[in-house]
Amino acid sequence: MKHFDLLLHSGKTVFSLTDISLLFGTANSNAIKSFLQRAVKQRLLQPVAHGRYAFAKYDFWELASGLRQKSYISLESVLQKEGVIFQDYSHTVTLVSDNTLEKPVAGKNIRFSKIRDSILLNPLGLEYTGRYLVATKERAICDRTYLSGVQHFDNLSGVDMEKLAEIAEIYNKRTILGIHKIIKYATSR
Repeated sequence: MKHFDLLLHSGKTVFSLTDISLLFGTANSNAIKSFLQRAVKQRLLQPVAHGRYAFAKYDFWELASGLRQKSYISLESVLQKEGVIFQDYSHTVTLVSDNTLEKPVAGKNIRFSKIRDSILLNPLGLEYTGRYLVATKERAICDRTYLSGVQHFDNLSGVDMEKLAEIAEIYNKRTILGIHKIIKYATSR
């Protein structure tokens, strides 16, 4: 299947119908549907969410971030991965978006938290993995503080306090003050 080779070499593991249309260079929805039916029947792809297809082994963060155009992985997903919090959030992927939404997908929960566009669209503290945007631990701390106020974080030893203060400047005054409290607490220990 030459079309399947295009998917394999795309570097992606999850595909929307638009992705497939662009990769194949066609807007012919019947051809795309026919390809998808064959690929699913042959177990080359699997349907994972409405209008989303994936390889057998796919990146769940890629799937989650692809469900909303303006979003990035942040909050507890990043904080747990980076060792800033110790609670287990492996059953939930948390993202920041332009809308609040929670939905179960493929046995996990995906939670989008709404944040102001001026913050959401600011690239400071965001990294592009090649398939999706993910917050640095400093940006995730700022996002959590913006959404919930000052929180307790289990391990701040690996956090760059200068970077944290710099990123906080794109948020509102309440968040900036909260971040300064976190920095003061972390540096006084």
